[in-house]
Amino acid sequence: FVKVNSTAIANLQLEMEGAAAEIIIEEQRNVIDTESGNQGSVLTKEFLQRIPAGRSYQQAAQLAVGVTGGANPNVGGASSNENTYLMDGVNITDPVTGTFSLNFNFDAIEQIQVLSSAYDPEFGQNLGGAINIVTSNGGNRLEFKLYGDYLNGEWGVRRDAVFGSDGLLLAPTDFDSRFDTKRLSAIVSGPLIRDRVWFVASYQYIRTLIAQSGIDLPRDFDGHYMLAKVTYSPSSSHRITMMGQTDPTTIAPKL
Repeated sequence: FVKVNSTAIANLQLEMEGAAAEIIIEEQRNVIDTESGNQGSVLTKEFLQRIPAGRSYQQAAQLAVGVTGGANPNVGGASSNENTYLMDGVNITDPVTGTFSLNFNFDAIEQIQVLSSAYDPEFGQNLGGAINIVTSNGGNRLEFKLYGDYLNGEWGVRRDAVFGSDGLLLAPTDFDSRFDTKRLSAIVSGPLIRDRVWFVASYQYIRTLIAQSGIDLPRDFDGHYMLAKVTYSPSSSHRITMMGQTDPTTIAPKL
């Protein structure tokens, strides 16, 4: 198992047939990575499945060292619109806002690399962090996963209004606020030709209603995230990938 943009060293023992001597080859990994100057973290799929990552790569990136903020995180003290977002190495940063430009199924993520400083030359124009999402390739075993969750804000703790001694309203009540989320996702992966061609197909539906205190019209977020990917390996050292992704979304008040 090799993490994205990292070097793995394996110690191998070679056995010689008919020889009386035994040859052992050992190599110690350097404490300092001399292969790259990047500073950051790699969040693996196994790690993301064990912790509350928020079911999105934007929230999962906040688990890396030096990252704070909300859906558009701040990395290394930079502003939220100074990050670079990549999917499988392809830049997906919104050129207008400087933030992420797409959403997709959280279960289709294999790794998330979050770089915070000391970038390699390919990130030379980056002022904040570099967030690279590596998607799943599939394998020789057919796999299917279905996930769903529902969050009802009515079940959460509510706060009463706060008034000063003179009756001045200091903080409004949140009994009239609302936050509901419905989410359903599915992913299937496996071989088209064993050891040569693999596929991944994923879909996620999400609907979120958010209303702040005193606002009667909630923000209605309705999204469909679709991804399809085929990987072909003509040899052990070469891979060809074809991928399609779309995330049609509507955001509007709901009467």
